[in-house]
Amino acid sequence: MPLPDSQQIPDGSSTVLPRVLHTPRSRALLSESWAQAEEAKRRERAGDDLQLPYEAYAAGEPCRACGRALLGEPAPGTDEEGLARIDADNAEFRAAHTSCNMGVWRLENNRVEHCHLCCPFPPLSPAQRDELRQLLYPPSFHIDRSTTWQVELTCQHVETLAGHSPRYVEPTVQCTECAVIRGVVKAVRIDDQATDGDDSSVTEGLLPDYQRLTDEQWSWIKHIVHTEDHPRRGRPRTDIRTIVDAALYKTRTGITWRELPAEFGSWQTALRRHNQLVANSQWDEITRTLAERDLPQ
Repeated sequence: MPLPDSQQIPDGSSTVLPRVLHTPRSRALLSESWAQAEEAKRRERAGDDLQLPYEAYAAGEPCRACGRALLGEPAPGTDEEGLARIDADNAEFRAAHTSCNMGVWRLENNRVEHCHLCCPFPPLSPAQRDELRQLLYPPSFHIDRSTTWQVELTCQHVETLAGHSPRYVEPTVQCTECAVIRGVVKAVRIDDQATDGDDSSVTEGLLPDYQRLTDEQWSWIKHIVHTEDHPRRGRPRTDIRTIVDAALYKTRTGITWRELPAEFGSWQTALRRHNQLVANSQWDEITRTLAERDLPQ
């Protein structure tokens, strides 16, 4: 009989934590539960979205948070009586939002004020979005999305994903059969570039892309840590380079220590030895050295 993805450790306590089995399926189920919770929150907030679509903003719809105008009010220098009314209204608005402690903002050529904390900024126009896209993604910047993956989900259904990165698949996918978000247990490349026996064509666990330290990178920091030269009894100790790699992986992917992939060895060992590096100030020196070499942290 196959083991479940988690088991309760019986000790008579109702608050005992589950023992998680670190398998691709257990990690996929964890990602699935997080994604489903986020989706439920998003749907819960959908009816209370205060951000205006650009079409509604351009049509003159007021701010959804405070009900005050965003467009259509007199511009500075015109209609003195109208400006005086707006200034008086602004004074009342400021008085009502003094506890926000965030100040107010207003659009160019418009006198109506809005709260920095309570009122979302107007949306970008299509032209502004295009301009921003050009700045963020210049023509010389190319994102390779030519890969097709076949993914096995926690519900055991199989989906085909086209137009994805050749090295990374999102940990969750909308299952067309179940019509809900499911975790990805395994992904296999099925495009023309995939080759038989190529380890990069099969992904399990599917945490964000991470490259282990190269020999050159390790040479920059290996003098910081101390290794044991004399033989040690008992189980072979996980080498310090693997510990550093594990800690960097955890930092860059945002996972918990319990989610550390098995290739890094015992997560308890990695946590304990990482704490030793922190206590000895060695970890600060490691990260500072890597940062000085322009490596992402």
